[in-house]
Amino acid sequence: MRVCTAGQMAAIDAETIAGGIPGEKLMERAGHALTEALLDFLAENGGGEHDGHDHDHGSCDHDHGPGVLIICGKGNNAGDGLVVARLAAAEQCSVTVMLLDQPSGLSSSALLNFGRLPEGVRMVMPDAERWADTFIELAEDADVVVDAIFGTGIKLPLREPHADLIRAVNDAGLPCLAVDIPSGVSGNDGLVNPVAVAADMTVTMGLPKLGLLLAPGRDFAGDIEVADIGFSEDACRRYTGDLHWLQRQDYLALLAPRPGTVHKYHCGRLLVMAGSRAYGGAAHLAGLGALRSGVGLVAMAVPSCLETSTRVILPEAVTRALAETPTGTIAQLMAPALDDLLANKQALAIGPGLGADPATDEWVVELLANQDLPVVADADALGAIARRGLQPVFGSDQVILTPHAGELSRIIKMSSEEIERRRLHLVGDLASKWNVVLMLKGSPSVIGAPDGRIFINPTGDDALAKGGSGDVLTGLLGGLLAQGMTALDAALLGAYIHGQAGTVAARGRGNRSVLVREIAAAIGPVFEEMEKEASASAELREKIWPVNPEASP
Repeated sequence: MRVCTAGQMAAIDAETIAGGIPGEKLMERAGHALTEALLDFLAENGGGEHDGHDHDHGSCDHDHGPGVLIICGKGNNAGDGLVVARLAAAEQCSVTVMLLDQPSGLSSSALLNFGRLPEGVRMVMPDAERWADTFIELAEDADVVVDAIFGTGIKLPLREPHADLIRAVNDAGLPCLAVDIPSGVSGNDGLVNPVAVAADMTVTMGLPKLGLLLAPGRDFAGDIEVADIGFSEDACRRYTGDLHWLQRQDYLALLAPRPGTVHKYHCGRLLVMAGSRAYGGAAHLAGLGALRSGVGLVAMAVPSCLETSTRVILPEAVTRALAETPTGTIAQLMAPALDDLLANKQALAIGPGLGADPATDEWVVELLANQDLPVVADADALGAIARRGLQPVFGSDQVILTPHAGELSRIIKMSSEEIERRRLHLVGDLASKWNVVLMLKGSPSVIGAPDGRIFINPTGDDALAKGGSGDVLTGLLGGLLAQGMTALDAALLGAYIHGQAGTVAARGRGNRSVLVREIAAAIGPVFEEMEKEASASAELREKIWPVNPEASP
């Protein structure tokens, strides 16, 4: 799914209206999508019954239905909120609208929907100096807040009394649904100044807005749902760039089919080349990530000083002890030994903990340039390229590079700060230039494809902000490559699962104290949930176990 800025969305909206779909109709569609999400949200949280299909929600749990408090500004977001007020009231919710302007200040489409409100909707229009206090009073009877204050085109910094009202919304502790984008978040870059609504869920119209996906805006968005309100695919393509965001079902579709009859040789063989005397843990964590990936066989190529520890920590892997340099890194590999290591392997993961010995750097760079296996290169494999002052060259056309900003800065001779500022453009340019899939790790991680497309990974938080979490990712990506995934699909799925694993591992422990080995262990539960969802789809079941009725006896 394409990602847009506020300006791009405005252009798509304007063209759609000029093409014959009235703004009121788009607003009505948006209101229906928002109400559907609101009623689902209430049902999940004990506030009503909603099956999500036939719209026959029945009576709500409260005597007068759940309390829905909708805060409306004066733009089209306010109009969307007013449609929600009408539709939620029809579903027997107890609806209060707090309008921050007089009706005469509403946009024409919003004013039209103001006039359609039924008598049962309570309307409150406080003076600006009373906004926060009035909200606090109204919140006492509410079960959920709908934020329809500002849209994507907000100009920062946010001034009073809006900022004070938003602080009151956040302090109330009520569940919150945001219309299109949480008020206070810039739709173009995710900036917040000084405050924004902390939503539990955001229903955004047409396409996800860039500000919902970048920090700090993404931390205010909660769960993001994209509502199709009728923008044409052609218009979305013409007005947006190469930036993409995948949803849960897209990742489920990437999950490789795996019938119950497979054996280990069907599931891929991966070689992990990692570790040194100083950084043995990096090799072990990469091995854990690989073993959790679903790959059939993992071979660990480590310096001889790590042989015993690797056999003990990773008994499921085959350990190959290699000659080492005086500094405890893997020494130069002769062709016969290297050919033996790579024989019958489907992919290579290289880099974690290899160290910075010049002798090791030399063979690493030569190996990457001359072997044609799918490969994921991280950490000291990237450092080897940088230390030798070379442009990245690869013998394979299926390559994943996974630098953080510091590692990339040493390769391209650009400051980490500049890389962070230009990350969305750089990853696409460099991926095309080097013919690789480039995953720039961060918050969020951004993945560039050789064809110039850029993907923003939706998962991951500060639970991953620990040394070694990237090593787990390297092993996981290598395992996915060995199972036959393309470099791009492996990078997309691997980044998604890795981010989810951090979130799962932190449950009951907290993001601050979770261990990286626990993140590796949480890959399994993430896979389990995805496999359950995938198996619920008839289309995916058919891929996993095709049925041909004509072939039946």
